Amino acid sequence: MATYLEFIQQNEERDGVHFSWNVWPSSRLEATRTVVPLACLLTPLKERPDLPPVQYEPVLCSRLTCKAVLNPLCQADYRTKLWARNFCFQRNQFPPAYAGISEMNQPAKLMPQFSTIEYMIERGAQSPLIFLYSQLGHIEAAFDEEAAAVLMARLGVF
Repeated sequence: MATYLEFIQQNEERDGVHFSWNVWPSSRLEATRTVVPLACLLTPLKERPDLPPVQYEPVLCSRLTCKAVLNPLCQADYRTKLWARNFCFQRNQFPPAYAGISEMNQPAKLMPQFSTIEYMIERGAQSPLIFLYSQLGHIEAAFDEEAAAVLMARLGVF
């Protein structure tokens, strides 16, 4: 049986995501007492040979101020075909395509081993674009020459 530290390290290696904390503050008071800010380091272009990009739309929370994506941390009720976000607790219906969903028949997005999924969306973005600013020197210093060239090409930097 793996220790909690080994579990966290396996998840970080698998998903390419490292958090400064592995638990969220449970109250506002606890959040104000946190000395190290909650932060995340994401490995861009992390290869997942066990899970290629999926060719369908993500399932989004129906709350207008949330719009988060269905994921393994959400609470799913397979009997009523509802799911709830783990932060806003908005109850959402599964889309009609998930009519056969059950504990034994789950989509990858609800399985803990697939906590990171890349969606290939063919329609244009409905929300404003997000721009990422980084100094090229940091990209070149953080990656070997070939990986830096691939990353800059994907970001549209020539």
